[in-house]
Amino acid sequence: MHPLFHGNEKNPFHISVGAVVVNTEGQILAHKMVKDKITPEYQHKIGGLTEAYILMRETMENGESLEQAVTRGLEEEFGVTGVIERYIGSLQFEIEGFEKTTLFFLVRLAEQGVRPPEDDEAHTELVWTEPEFLLERMRAQGQKSNRTDLDESKIVETYINYAKS
Repeated sequence: MHPLFHGNEKNPFHISVGAVVVNTEGQILAHKMVKDKITPEYQHKIGGLTEAYILMRETMENGESLEQAVTRGLEEEFGVTGVIERYIGSLQFEIEGFEKTTLFFLVRLAEQGVRPPEDDEAHTELVWTEPEFLLERMRAQGQKSNRTDLDESKIVETYINYAKS
């Protein structure tokens, strides 16, 4: 069976899920990608920047519910488990020849484990950041980068305005 949610030349549409993972202090867990610390084949993902911060994003797989995809993404990318609280918005980008739509969910951290070393994002540093720092950083990334998907500030702003407790 062909992948239903993966973009390709015959179907240039891609669906993924994302997460704003927050701890008890209200900090957000993010990937920090530093150009000098990632392999050359991944350097295009930071769009010409020396470093970039991104939220968890995971491509949906055939037969998965949204919740299953978020849970799998949390385990694979961050090595965490969490409680999915609610949907907090979506972003849509034109990237790498296809339209990518990501649905984001607010997730409260339940347990921080160990990230699988074989995951595609294993080259990133995982950092807990203050939401306001992440908001400004992502806005700047969007202005300076050649990749529009590096600006996830709308989702962080939604967390700050509607979901931060």
